Amino acid sequence: MKKFINRNYFWSSIFVEQLLQFDIKHVCISPGSRNTPLTLAFANNKKFKKYIHVDERSSGFFALGIAKKTNKPVVLVTTSGTAVAELYPYNY
Repeated sequence: MKKFINRNYFWSSIFVEQLLQFDIKHVCISPGSRNTPLTLAFANNKKFKKYIHVDERSSGFFALGIAKKTNKPVVLVTTSGTAVAELYPYNY
């Protein structure tokens, strides 16, 4: 009997485990269909404190607050590559 694995989830799990070596403990997730394997990899890892935010900008500011308080990096997971632009600083 052949065993099937989801390769995206497999590699996402390895990536998440590697982040622990950098003493990263917090992750802010904006869930979406494109980041499901990465979101599941974080959800199944009990060593991370997870924060869910639908809005990427809110997630970015929340992560900034955690980073300033803990003086450690915070992982941000966005819904897509273009959603990363919501984390850019704005000049008004």
